[in-house]
Amino acid sequence: MTEKGTNQMWRIAMRLAGEGGQGVGLAAAVLAEAALLSGHEVTMLQSYGPEARGGASSADVVISDRQIANPKVNEADLLLILNQTSWTKFARAPWRTPTTVVVAEEGRVRLDGSKPGVLTLPFERIAREELREKLVANMLAVGAVGALIGCMTSSSLVEAGMARSPAAFRAVNKEAIERGWDLVASSAELGALRGMLAHLGAPVMKESDAAILVGTP
Repeated sequence: MTEKGTNQMWRIAMRLAGEGGQGVGLAAAVLAEAALLSGHEVTMLQSYGPEARGGASSADVVISDRQIANPKVNEADLLLILNQTSWTKFARAPWRTPTTVVVAEEGRVRLDGSKPGVLTLPFERIAREELREKLVANMLAVGAVGALIGCMTSSSLVEAGMARSPAAFRAVNKEAIERGWDLVASSAELGALRGMLAHLGAPVMKESDAAILVGTP
């Protein structure tokens, strides 16, 4: 990660994966919209596999300071893994490299021991027990990923989330995004995980920052 104002070209490639019903597509859309609100270029590409509950679901989000030629993620800088099937499929080459950071759903992914660069968080448990709405686990994940990559603010995530929320879910989705952000922002692992992404050169935005356009031609 870099401080704002540098002229280094940067690109962050993310793959989000889970099963139908976990809201992977919505999570990707909110992250993409928040990146646009933060002044960046972005693409989103969702898989067209089985969409029924329980079927495979994945989406690619690429964020950059330049126009993005290829929206497909072949090697991920960050993986969001929401179920065991996705861990088995994507937490290995070619998608996962030695510098890939992984955020995984603690309640659904069995790691069989500690793994470098992996942060497990209980999105579904917090959604169910604290927020009283299991469906907002994906918004918790959105907040966590946004805090980790650093190139967007929590307010941009909330704005994007509200734009895509039915009226009945706006308040709880806002709370979920902010709670997910705080989970990572206050974690002891944040520095080390951001360090793994530092070679990408992406800016770290603060809430007080205006939207930044890094290296605009």
